[in-house]
Order: sequence, then structure tokens, then C-alpha cells
Amino acid sequence: MPTWSSKFLNKNNFRRRMVELVILIVHLILLKWILYVLGEGGTLPIELVVGHFIGLAACGALLIRFCAWLYKRQYLRENNLSELPR
Repeated sequence: MPTWSSKFLNKNNFRRRMVELVILIVHLILLKWILYVLGEGGTLPIELVVGHFIGLAACGALLIRFCAWLYKRQYLRENNLSELPR
């Protein structure tokens, strides 16, 4: 009888779970940065706050793009495709 852990993490999906762990860690770092900017926003100069929010937006956009690329690549590998059908 398989346990929940063997269903969640096994040799077939180990790489995917490690990628998901890295994505989770990067999301938590980005969340910590957001909370820092929101907490300190009243004491920082406006130029620095705007710079932080531009950086947050850029990092968030890159993270979304990277995750989409990673999962597309994984999907193509699992289904032995060279590109997605139209």
C-alpha cells in the first residue's frame, strides 16, 4: 500500500518536486522583500521606494516567465514533443 509520501515524491517526479521547491523558496524571498518595502515604505525616500517596487515588478515578471518556461519544457519532455501543437 503506497503512502502519501511515496505518491508525492518518487523517482519519477523527483526533479519536478525539486524545481517546485526552488520556485517556492524564490517566491518566499520575493514575499519577504514585499513585506520589507511595505513595512519600511514610510521612512524611506520616495525614490528608493519606487526603485524597490520597480525591482519587485521586474522580479515577479521574470519569475512568472521562468516558471512558465520550465513547466512547458517539462511537459514537452514528458510527452516527447518538439513543440506544442497549435
